[in-house]
Amino acid sequence: MTPVASSTSLSFERSKTAMGTLAARADRLQVDISTTKRLHAPSDDSVAFQRLQRIARDTADAGAWDANLDLAGSLLAQADTTLESMTTQVQRASGLMLRANSGTTSAADRKTAGAELTQIIQSLVELANAQDTRGRPLFGGTDGQPAVTADAGAYTYSAGTPAAIPVGDGQQVQPTELASRLFDLGGGKDTLAVLQALTAKLLSGAPLDVGEGDAAIADLSAADDQLTGVRASLGARGARVDLLQAQSTQIATDRETERSGLEDTDYTVALADLQKTMTVLSATQASFSKLSQLSLFDYLR
Repeated sequence: MTPVASSTSLSFERSKTAMGTLAARADRLQVDISTTKRLHAPSDDSVAFQRLQRIARDTADAGAWDANLDLAGSLLAQADTTLESMTTQVQRASGLMLRANSGTTSAADRKTAGAELTQIIQSLVELANAQDTRGRPLFGGTDGQPAVTADAGAYTYSAGTPAAIPVGDGQQVQPTELASRLFDLGGGKDTLAVLQALTAKLLSGAPLDVGEGDAAIADLSAADDQLTGVRASLGARGARVDLLQAQSTQIATDRETERSGLEDTDYTVALADLQKTMTVLSATQASFSKLSQLSLFDYLR
């Protein structure tokens, strides 16, 4: 083979190789653009793929925690709304006692107040036995019983601390309280028991004993304070849930930014690279076409 022929053959092969490489590059860029992803296999960038796998695991874990945070927030909101309704009922009972404690109240008025207190007790029990979004007693314990049960004229309460909801690694939130805490006035007193005793007295029409009305009003004020205190406690937990949700949202944003930087196609760069690659490929093809038309006669001429 003459030196000229050998040189022509080498140029021919180099051009073919260059065109193949450029065509493959152009195809890859077109796939990157159409799929919006620049990584398609671990071999593309093993380090980036490992980081993407970690991000995927973290995202899956965060999804579970976020669902629990949503549940905790929902239960806390429901509990707060229910406690607000209970507070309204207790304040209504206080108003009735203020009127019933007046020396000018008639026996008929006291009986009417007693009838209203009966309705208030029923409302409080119904509110305490409300079901949460999962169909469980909102203020119940771990024994699976209703939060409040009427038994032989007395009220008993569900036992066991309400289950806490895990909201992160080593973190949990108790979204409700036991009904027994809602009505606990301390010193062995209980809101429902106090109301029951007052109801029985008022329904009899008999006047209240000296100091009895004042004591009842004080007990109902304590009942109001107790509900307010529980609401404040739940409100603090709700604020914590809100903070955790805000943090989770920010972390998710940062995680997505990292994922996008590792995996997503940069359209501006990819389109510019594709245009440059196509330009070079076109020039190489034109050069190859001219080279393939040359013959030994052309060199000897």
